Amino acid sequence: MKIRWNATLNFLIFLALLLLIAGIQTTLWFQFFGNTAAPLLWLNLIVYMTLYRKPFPAIFTIYAMGAILLIFTAMPLKMMLFSLLILFSLVYGIKSRVFWTGGGYFTIMCGFSAVAYHLIYFLLSMVLEKNPASFELFDRFLQIIMTPACALPMYWLLSKIDKVTQDELVHEPGGFDL
Repeated sequence: MKIRWNATLNFLIFLALLLLIAGIQTTLWFQFFGNTAAPLLWLNLIVYMTLYRKPFPAIFTIYAMGAILLIFTAMPLKMMLFSLLILFSLVYGIKSRVFWTGGGYFTIMCGFSAVAYHLIYFLLSMVLEKNPASFELFDRFLQIIMTPACALPMYWLLSKIDKVTQDELVHEPGGFDL
């Protein structure tokens, strides 16, 4: 069996980038902006994996990222993995119907994912936890606005990493290729 070093390097770089992004979001952000809610930068990385990877490697990578994200949060494992699986299913379902490459589509999907993630998390919390999550309308709305605002610079960075570390970029258009 031949080991694909480019794919392994790509996987490790994305995990290291996730650690960096989650660290910025959880510590450095509050040093500069106080109690203002931070954008979900890690969510943009999850969306990128869903859009530009085949399904099984994407799920594996997203679950590995979910395990790393547990370091930065008090969220239980069941909440993290269920919410990421549902989010992956929603984004992949949309991707299989309508897909085009580029930063515009990525930004739209990051905006959709930010809304969907908050709804998924809130509903799963009501079902699975004894003490459900509070709604916190202003903080959630601020995260929904700021997460896609950070998507274009992240898309540029992530696509550059993919160009350097992958043999081929994976684009699996579904229904309509625009």
